Amino acid sequence: MKKILVTGGAGYIGSHTVKELVEKGFQVIVLDDLRSGFEKLLPEGVVLEKIGLENKSAVKEVFLKHKPDAVIDFAAYLAVGESMVEPEKYFENNVENFIHLLDVMHETGCNYIVKSSTAAVYGNPTKDSDIPWKETFTNEYKPAEAALLEGKWGNEELSGEKFLQKFLDLYRALCAGRPELVLSGGDISKLRIPLSIYGVSKLLDEIILEKYNKAFGINYVALRYFNVCGADPEHKTGDCKPKATNLMTLIFAQINGKLPQLAVFGDDYPTKDGTGVRDYIHPSDLANGHVLSLKYLFSGGRSEVFNHATGEASTVMEVIQASEKVAGKKVNYKIESRRSGDPSVSVADSSKAKEMLGWEAKYRLSEMAETAWEWESEYKEKILK
Repeated sequence: MKKILVTGGAGYIGSHTVKELVEKGFQVIVLDDLRSGFEKLLPEGVVLEKIGLENKSAVKEVFLKHKPDAVIDFAAYLAVGESMVEPEKYFENNVENFIHLLDVMHETGCNYIVKSSTAAVYGNPTKDSDIPWKETFTNEYKPAEAALLEGKWGNEELSGEKFLQKFLDLYRALCAGRPELVLSGGDISKLRIPLSIYGVSKLLDEIILEKYNKAFGINYVALRYFNVCGADPEHKTGDCKPKATNLMTLIFAQINGKLPQLAVFGDDYPTKDGTGVRDYIHPSDLANGHVLSLKYLFSGGRSEVFNHATGEASTVMEVIQASEKVAGKKVNYKIESRRSGDPSVSVADSSKAKEMLGWEAKYRLSEMAETAWEWESEYKEKILK
Protein backbone atom coordinates (compact mmCIF):
# COMPACT_ATOMS: atom_id res chain seq x y z
CA MET A 1 0.00 0.00 0.00
CA LYS A 2 1.49 3.33 -1.10
CA LYS A 3 1.74 6.10 1.51
CA ILE A 4 0.79 9.56 0.31
CA LEU A 5 1.49 12.72 2.31
CA VAL A 6 -1.02 15.47 1.50
CA THR A 7 -0.19 19.02 2.52
CA GLY A 8 -3.26 21.17 3.04
CA GLY A 9 -5.31 17.97 3.00
CA ALA A 10 -7.95 19.31 5.41
CA GLY A 11 -8.90 22.10 3.01
CA TYR A 12 -11.44 22.30 0.20
CA ILE A 13 -9.78 20.49 -2.70
CA GLY A 14 -7.40 18.67 -0.39
CA SER A 15 -10.16 16.93 1.57
CA HIS A 16 -11.88 15.80 -1.63
CA THR A 17 -8.57 14.32 -2.79
CA VAL A 18 -7.90 12.63 0.55
CA LYS A 19 -11.34 11.01 0.33
CA GLU A 20 -10.55 9.78 -3.19
CA LEU A 21 -7.13 8.45 -2.12
CA VAL A 22 -8.63 6.48 0.77
CA GLU A 23 -11.32 5.03 -1.49
CA LYS A 24 -8.61 3.98 -3.97
CA GLY A 25 -6.65 2.10 -1.30
CA PHE A 26 -3.85 4.53 -0.49
CA GLN A 27 -2.60 5.18 3.04
CA VAL A 28 -2.84 8.92 3.71
CA ILE A 29 -0.99 11.27 6.03
CA VAL A 30 -2.29 14.85 6.09
CA LEU A 31 0.03 17.70 6.98
CA ASP A 32 -2.11 20.75 7.75
CA ASP A 33 -1.85 23.47 10.40
CA LEU A 34 -5.65 23.93 10.13
CA ARG A 35 -5.39 27.67 9.48
CA SER A 36 -8.02 27.21 6.80
CA GLY A 37 -8.57 23.45 7.03
CA PHE A 38 -10.95 21.38 9.15
CA GLU A 39 -10.12 18.05 10.76
CA LYS A 40 -13.78 17.01 10.57
CA LEU A 41 -13.54 16.88 6.76
CA LEU A 42 -11.03 14.01 6.90
CA PRO A 43 -12.10 10.37 6.59
CA GLU A 44 -11.56 8.00 9.51
CA GLY A 45 -8.14 6.42 9.64
CA VAL A 46 -6.30 9.35 8.10
CA VAL A 47 -3.32 10.51 10.15
CA LEU A 48 -3.24 14.27 10.75
CA GLU A 49 0.00 16.07 11.56
CA LYS A 50 -0.82 19.65 12.66
CA ILE A 51 2.23 21.38 11.26
CA GLY A 52 2.85 24.28 8.88
CA LEU A 53 5.41 24.08 6.09
CA GLU A 54 7.31 27.05 7.51
CA ASN A 55 8.51 24.71 10.29
CA LYS A 56 11.00 22.82 8.14
CA SER A 57 12.53 20.72 10.93
CA ALA A 58 9.09 19.52 12.08
CA VAL A 59 8.12 18.74 8.49
CA LYS A 60 11.30 16.66 8.12
CA GLU A 61 10.42 14.72 11.28
CA VAL A 62 7.03 13.86 9.74
CA PHE A 63 8.74 12.54 6.59
CA LEU A 64 11.21 10.48 8.61
CA LYS A 65 8.39 9.11 10.76
CA HIS A 66 5.97 8.14 7.98
CA LYS A 67 8.30 7.64 4.98
CA PRO A 68 5.75 8.67 2.32
CA ASP A 69 6.10 7.36 -1.24
CA ALA A 70 4.79 10.61 -2.72
CA VAL A 71 3.43 14.04 -1.87
CA ILE A 72 0.36 15.92 -3.05
CA ASP A 73 0.78 19.61 -2.27
CA PHE A 74 -2.21 21.90 -1.72
CA ALA A 75 -0.58 24.22 0.83
CA ALA A 76 -0.89 27.67 -0.74
CA TYR A 77 -2.82 30.90 -0.50
CA LEU A 78 -5.13 31.39 -3.48
CA ALA A 79 -6.98 34.71 -3.36
CA VAL A 80 -6.08 36.72 -6.46
CA GLY A 81 -7.16 40.09 -5.05
CA GLU A 82 -5.39 39.56 -1.73
CA SER A 83 -2.15 38.62 -3.50
CA MET A 84 -2.07 42.06 -5.13
CA VAL A 85 -2.03 43.89 -1.80
CA GLU A 86 -0.14 41.33 0.34
CA PRO A 87 2.53 40.04 -2.07
CA GLU A 88 5.08 39.21 0.64
CA LYS A 89 2.58 36.93 2.35
CA TYR A 90 2.14 35.06 -0.94
CA PHE A 91 5.88 34.76 -1.42
CA GLU A 92 6.39 33.27 2.04
CA ASN A 93 3.61 30.71 1.85
CA ASN A 94 3.47 29.87 -1.86
CA VAL A 95 7.19 29.98 -2.70
CA GLU A 96 9.42 29.87 0.39
CA ASN A 97 7.40 27.17 2.14
CA PHE A 98 7.23 25.17 -1.09
CA ILE A 99 11.03 25.18 -1.28
CA HIS A 100 11.10 23.92 2.32
CA LEU A 101 8.88 21.03 1.25
CA LEU A 102 11.00 20.13 -1.77
CA ASP A 103 14.20 20.30 0.29
CA VAL A 104 12.73 17.89 2.83
CA MET A 105 11.62 15.56 0.05
CA HIS A 106 15.15 15.54 -1.37
CA GLU A 107 16.75 15.06 2.05
CA THR A 108 14.49 12.10 2.91
CA GLY A 109 14.44 10.42 -0.51
CA CYS A 110 10.82 11.10 -1.50
CA ASN A 111 10.91 11.64 -5.26
CA TYR A 112 7.30 12.07 -6.44
CA ILE A 113 5.01 15.08 -6.08
CA VAL A 114 1.68 16.20 -7.55
CA LYS A 115 1.45 19.98 -7.25
CA SER A 116 -1.66 22.14 -7.38
CA SER A 117 -1.16 24.89 -9.92
CA THR A 118 -3.67 27.24 -11.50
CA ALA A 119 -5.15 28.83 -14.59
CA ALA A 120 -3.87 32.14 -13.20
CA VAL A 121 -0.50 31.35 -14.81
CA TYR A 122 -1.98 32.21 -18.23
CA GLY A 123 -2.88 35.89 -17.85
CA ASN A 124 -4.86 37.39 -20.73
CA PRO A 125 -4.90 35.93 -24.25
CA THR A 126 -2.77 37.71 -26.84
CA LYS A 127 -4.98 36.61 -29.74
CA ASP A 128 -8.28 34.76 -30.22
CA SER A 129 -6.56 31.43 -31.00
CA ASP A 130 -4.96 31.37 -27.51
CA ILE A 131 -8.34 30.29 -26.12
CA PRO A 132 -8.83 27.57 -25.06
CA TRP A 133 -5.54 27.65 -23.19
CA LYS A 134 -2.98 24.96 -23.99
CA GLU A 135 -0.18 24.11 -21.58
CA THR A 136 2.41 25.12 -24.19
CA PHE A 137 1.39 28.80 -24.04
CA THR A 138 3.62 29.55 -21.05
CA ASN A 139 6.64 28.15 -22.89
CA GLU A 140 5.94 29.79 -26.25
CA TYR A 141 4.86 33.31 -25.29
CA LYS A 142 7.86 35.45 -24.32
CA PRO A 143 6.78 38.95 -23.31
CA ALA A 144 9.38 41.67 -22.77
CA GLU A 145 7.44 43.35 -19.94
CA ALA A 146 5.44 41.94 -17.03
CA ALA A 147 1.64 41.99 -17.36
CA LEU A 148 1.03 42.36 -13.61
CA LEU A 149 -1.92 44.63 -12.94
CA GLU A 150 -1.83 47.36 -10.34
CA GLY A 151 -1.18 46.34 -6.76
CA LYS A 152 0.58 47.43 -3.59
CA TRP A 153 3.87 46.68 -1.89
CA GLY A 154 3.41 48.19 1.53
CA ASN A 155 2.29 51.74 0.79
CA GLU A 156 3.83 51.78 -2.68
CA GLU A 157 1.57 51.32 -5.69
CA LEU A 158 3.18 49.11 -8.33
CA SER A 159 2.36 47.34 -11.57
CA GLY A 160 4.10 45.60 -14.44
CA GLU A 161 7.84 45.01 -14.46
CA LYS A 162 8.59 46.95 -11.25
CA PHE A 163 6.05 44.83 -9.36
CA LEU A 164 7.48 41.59 -10.74
CA GLN A 165 11.10 42.51 -10.01
CA LYS A 166 10.21 43.41 -6.42
CA PHE A 167 8.75 39.93 -6.00
CA LEU A 168 11.74 38.28 -7.69
CA ASP A 169 14.13 40.16 -5.42
CA LEU A 170 12.71 38.12 -2.55
CA TYR A 171 13.39 34.93 -4.50
CA ARG A 172 16.95 35.94 -5.34
CA ALA A 173 17.67 36.72 -1.69
CA LEU A 174 16.14 33.43 -0.54
CA CYS A 175 18.09 31.35 -3.07
CA ALA A 176 21.44 33.16 -2.80
CA GLY A 177 24.17 30.53 -2.77
CA ARG A 178 21.99 27.95 -4.52
CA PRO A 179 23.08 27.96 -8.18
CA GLU A 180 20.63 25.15 -9.03
CA LEU A 181 17.73 27.52 -8.27
CA VAL A 182 18.94 30.58 -10.21
CA LEU A 183 16.33 31.92 -12.63
CA SER A 184 17.31 32.08 -16.30
CA GLY A 185 16.27 34.82 -18.71
CA GLY A 186 13.69 32.41 -20.12
CA ASP A 187 12.29 31.77 -16.63
CA ILE A 188 11.87 35.49 -16.00
CA SER A 189 10.25 35.99 -19.41
CA LYS A 190 7.73 33.27 -18.52
CA LEU A 191 6.99 34.94 -15.18
CA ARG A 192 5.94 38.09 -17.04
CA ILE A 193 2.78 36.36 -18.29
CA PRO A 194 0.45 36.27 -15.22
CA LEU A 195 -1.72 39.23 -14.25
CA SER A 196 -1.58 38.59 -10.48
CA ILE A 197 1.07 37.88 -7.85
CA TYR A 198 -0.86 34.70 -7.09
CA GLY A 199 -0.37 33.58 -10.69
CA VAL A 200 3.32 34.54 -10.59
CA SER A 201 3.85 32.58 -7.37
CA LYS A 202 2.31 29.43 -8.83
CA LEU A 203 4.16 29.69 -12.13
CA LEU A 204 7.36 30.22 -10.15
CA ASP A 205 6.55 27.01 -8.26
CA GLU A 206 6.34 25.17 -11.59
CA ILE A 207 9.75 26.56 -12.58
CA ILE A 208 11.16 25.52 -9.20
CA LEU A 209 9.80 22.01 -9.78
CA GLU A 210 11.68 21.85 -13.09
CA LYS A 211 14.88 22.81 -11.29
CA TYR A 212 14.44 20.19 -8.54
CA ASN A 213 13.69 17.60 -11.20
CA LYS A 214 16.90 18.45 -13.03
CA ALA A 215 19.13 18.82 -9.94
CA PHE A 216 17.73 16.15 -7.63
CA GLY A 217 15.54 13.80 -9.67
CA ILE A 218 12.23 14.79 -8.07
CA ASN A 219 9.49 13.81 -10.52
CA TYR A 220 6.34 15.88 -10.66
CA VAL A 221 2.96 16.56 -12.16
CA ALA A 222 1.64 20.12 -11.90
CA LEU A 223 -2.11 20.40 -12.37
CA ARG A 224 -3.35 23.76 -13.62
CA TYR A 225 -6.91 23.81 -12.47
CA PHE A 226 -9.42 26.37 -13.42
CA ASN A 227 -12.28 27.74 -11.28
CA VAL A 228 -13.36 25.19 -8.72
CA CYS A 229 -16.95 24.92 -7.51
CA GLY A 230 -19.21 22.20 -6.17
CA ALA A 231 -19.02 19.74 -3.29
CA ASP A 232 -18.73 16.02 -2.64
CA PRO A 233 -21.92 14.33 -3.96
CA GLU A 234 -21.85 12.07 -0.87
CA HIS A 235 -21.89 15.20 1.32
CA LYS A 236 -18.73 14.31 3.26
CA THR A 237 -16.83 17.48 2.38
CA GLY A 238 -17.11 20.83 0.64
CA ASP A 239 -15.92 24.42 0.77
CA CYS A 240 -15.47 25.50 4.40
CA LYS A 241 -12.84 28.23 4.12
CA PRO A 242 -13.25 30.82 6.91
CA LYS A 243 -13.08 33.56 4.29
CA ALA A 244 -14.82 32.30 1.16
CA THR A 245 -13.28 33.11 -2.23
CA ASN A 246 -15.22 30.61 -4.36
CA LEU A 247 -17.92 32.30 -6.48
CA MET A 248 -20.54 29.62 -5.97
CA THR A 249 -19.91 29.50 -2.20
CA LEU A 250 -20.37 33.26 -2.04
CA ILE A 251 -23.56 33.06 -4.12
CA PHE A 252 -25.15 30.53 -1.77
CA ALA A 253 -23.94 32.43 1.29
CA GLN A 254 -25.89 35.42 -0.02
CA ILE A 255 -28.95 33.31 -0.80
CA ASN A 256 -28.81 31.82 2.71
CA GLY A 257 -28.62 35.25 4.32
CA LYS A 258 -24.99 34.99 5.45
CA LEU A 259 -23.81 37.67 3.02
CA PRO A 260 -25.75 40.92 2.56
CA GLN A 261 -24.83 41.32 -1.10
CA LEU A 262 -22.73 39.51 -3.69
CA ALA A 263 -20.06 41.60 -5.42
CA VAL A 264 -19.73 41.00 -9.16
CA PHE A 265 -16.37 42.40 -10.22
CA GLY A 266 -16.84 44.07 -13.57
CA ASP A 267 -19.59 44.09 -16.21
CA ASP A 268 -17.49 45.81 -18.88
CA TYR A 269 -15.36 42.90 -20.09
CA PRO A 270 -15.44 42.08 -23.83
CA THR A 271 -17.75 39.10 -23.23
CA LYS A 272 -21.36 38.30 -24.12
CA ASP A 273 -22.82 39.81 -20.94
CA GLY A 274 -19.85 41.93 -19.81
CA THR A 275 -18.84 39.65 -16.92
CA GLY A 276 -15.69 37.54 -16.82
CA VAL A 277 -15.67 34.18 -18.60
CA ARG A 278 -14.30 31.17 -16.76
CA ASP A 279 -14.01 27.40 -17.04
CA TYR A 280 -15.47 25.75 -13.92
CA ILE A 281 -14.39 22.38 -12.51
CA HIS A 282 -15.80 20.16 -9.75
CA PRO A 283 -13.47 19.24 -6.86
CA SER A 284 -14.32 15.54 -7.20
CA ASP A 285 -13.05 15.66 -10.80
CA LEU A 286 -9.87 17.30 -9.53
CA ALA A 287 -9.48 14.64 -6.84
CA ASN A 288 -9.65 11.96 -9.50
CA GLY A 289 -7.04 13.85 -11.51
CA HIS A 290 -4.62 13.86 -8.58
CA VAL A 291 -4.95 10.10 -8.11
CA LEU A 292 -4.44 9.46 -11.83
CA SER A 293 -1.39 11.74 -11.72
CA LEU A 294 0.11 9.68 -8.89
CA LYS A 295 -0.44 6.48 -10.85
CA TYR A 296 1.14 8.13 -13.90
CA LEU A 297 4.26 9.03 -11.91
CA PHE A 298 4.50 5.65 -10.20
CA SER A 299 4.36 3.96 -13.60
CA GLY A 300 7.39 5.93 -14.79
CA GLY A 301 5.69 8.91 -16.46
CA ARG A 302 7.92 11.92 -17.10
CA SER A 303 7.39 15.20 -15.29
CA GLU A 304 4.52 17.12 -16.89
CA VAL A 305 2.02 19.98 -16.58
CA PHE A 306 -1.68 19.37 -17.27
CA ASN A 307 -4.77 21.57 -17.48
CA HIS A 308 -7.79 20.34 -15.53
CA ALA A 309 -11.15 21.83 -16.56
CA THR A 310 -14.30 21.05 -18.53
CA GLY A 311 -13.47 23.23 -21.55
CA GLU A 312 -16.86 24.94 -21.21
CA ALA A 313 -17.03 28.75 -21.00
CA SER A 314 -19.40 30.30 -18.45
CA THR A 315 -19.80 33.95 -17.50
CA VAL A 316 -20.21 35.07 -13.90
CA MET A 317 -23.85 35.84 -14.65
CA GLU A 318 -24.41 32.32 -15.99
CA VAL A 319 -22.99 30.88 -12.75
CA ILE A 320 -25.38 33.11 -10.81
CA GLN A 321 -28.31 31.92 -12.95
CA ALA A 322 -27.37 28.23 -12.52
CA SER A 323 -27.17 28.74 -8.76
CA GLU A 324 -30.51 30.58 -8.62
CA LYS A 325 -32.12 27.71 -10.51
CA VAL A 326 -31.11 25.00 -8.02
CA ALA A 327 -31.85 27.18 -4.98
CA GLY A 328 -35.13 28.51 -6.31
CA LYS A 329 -34.15 31.97 -5.06
CA LYS A 330 -32.71 35.14 -6.54
CA VAL A 331 -29.27 36.50 -5.73
CA ASN A 332 -28.88 40.05 -4.47
CA TYR A 333 -25.77 41.26 -6.27
CA LYS A 334 -24.07 44.54 -7.05
CA ILE A 335 -21.71 45.33 -9.92
CA GLU A 336 -18.36 46.55 -8.61
CA SER A 337 -15.30 47.71 -10.53
CA ARG A 338 -12.97 45.08 -11.95
CA ARG A 339 -10.73 43.30 -9.44
CA SER A 340 -7.01 43.70 -10.08
CA GLY A 341 -5.44 40.47 -11.33
CA ASP A 342 -8.54 39.04 -13.04
CA PRO A 343 -8.36 38.09 -16.74
CA SER A 344 -11.34 38.66 -19.01
CA VAL A 345 -11.46 35.09 -20.38
CA SER A 346 -9.96 31.83 -19.12
CA VAL A 347 -11.03 28.53 -20.69
CA ALA A 348 -8.96 25.34 -20.93
CA ASP A 349 -7.98 22.71 -23.42
CA SER A 350 -7.63 19.57 -21.28
CA SER A 351 -6.98 17.15 -24.14
CA LYS A 352 -3.41 16.51 -22.95
CA ALA A 353 -4.70 15.22 -19.59
CA LYS A 354 -7.20 13.01 -21.38
CA GLU A 355 -4.55 11.56 -23.65
CA MET A 356 -1.76 11.04 -21.10
CA LEU A 357 -3.64 10.49 -17.82
CA GLY A 358 -6.93 9.08 -19.07
CA TRP A 359 -8.64 11.94 -17.21
CA GLU A 360 -11.83 13.72 -18.20
CA ALA A 361 -14.20 15.98 -16.27
CA LYS A 362 -17.50 14.32 -15.41
CA TYR A 363 -19.46 17.11 -13.72
CA ARG A 364 -20.99 20.06 -15.52
CA LEU A 365 -22.05 23.48 -14.18
CA SER A 366 -25.59 22.44 -13.24
CA GLU A 367 -24.24 19.51 -11.18
CA MET A 368 -21.63 21.73 -9.57
CA ALA A 369 -24.45 24.04 -8.49
CA GLU A 370 -26.60 21.15 -7.21
CA THR A 371 -23.83 19.66 -5.06
CA ALA A 372 -22.71 23.06 -3.76
CA TRP A 373 -26.28 24.00 -2.82
CA GLU A 374 -26.84 20.72 -0.97
CA TRP A 375 -23.59 21.22 0.93
CA GLU A 376 -24.15 24.87 1.81
CA SER A 377 -27.84 24.58 2.73
CA GLU A 378 -27.95 21.23 4.54
CA TYR A 379 -24.70 19.40 5.30
CA LYS A 380 -21.92 21.92 6.00
CA GLU A 381 -23.07 23.10 9.40
CA LYS A 382 -23.92 19.55 10.55
CA ILE A 383 -20.42 18.27 9.81
CA LEU A 384 -18.62 21.26 11.31
CA LYS A 385 -20.60 21.24 14.59
